Amino acid sequence: MTTKIQKENRSLEETINASKKLLSSKDKPLDENLTVELKNEVSTAEKKKQVIPKIKKTSDINKQVKSLKKPINYSTEIKNLKDKNQKYSTSVKQLKQITNPSNTFVESRLKEIDTISDVQSATEDNDPNQGLNKQGSYTAVVYFADNEVTNPVAGADLVAKGTDAGGCVEVYKTAEDAKKRNDCLSAFDGLPTVINPGSYYVYGTVVIRVAASLTASQQNTLTQKIYEKLTQLENDNTSKNT
Repeated sequence: MTTKIQKENRSLEETINASKKLLSSKDKPLDENLTVELKNEVSTAEKKKQVIPKIKKTSDINKQVKSLKKPINYSTEIKNLKDKNQKYSTSVKQLKQITNPSNTFVESRLKEIDTISDVQSATEDNDPNQGLNKQGSYTAVVYFADNEVTNPVAGADLVAKGTDAGGCVEVYKTAEDAKKRNDCLSAFDGLPTVINPGSYYVYGTVVIRVAASLTASQQNTLTQKIYEKLTQLENDNTSKNT
């Protein structure tokens, strides 16, 4: 009886250990909720595991045989854990992808969005804010033009036009730097369009900014499209659902 139970328990324990390995890793998921979900799933599975009693007397064996004969089926727990492990692993890869990505990566993903007509990365020579590669500032900034912006925008090129032509993606070395930038932009909320920063959201170490002239729904839709493209994994169909 115990040999059979031990075999079933090993299958469950292997999956639980895989989950614990993910949770103890320094690599964290993009979706922080997945950490809590996976921990809860591990706890549920551990409670479900059949405990083999310590037996010292023959009379104890007779008492336990009935209980141990009950069929064991961990298929639901194992499936749930594996599903959570897969989502967690995918989310870890997504966060890595938007942690200080290169400007060429950002450009390539922006070009895949249907409403974005052009992209241009700032250089140290033409950066309007003169912050590129400086301590605490962005390591890359890619401006883009969106065809939903219908009003004319002055400027010789996209960098000169700034976020008014559509928006930009600012890349920072750390999440802390990105959050500081987010706090800085929030100081201009509610101001007239000419100095309004537009919408801005932090994901990983990037700040996605969208032109103030667009409507709130347009800003939200475009931000979501950019986010999905930046977190989409190569040869992976789960990222959008995740």
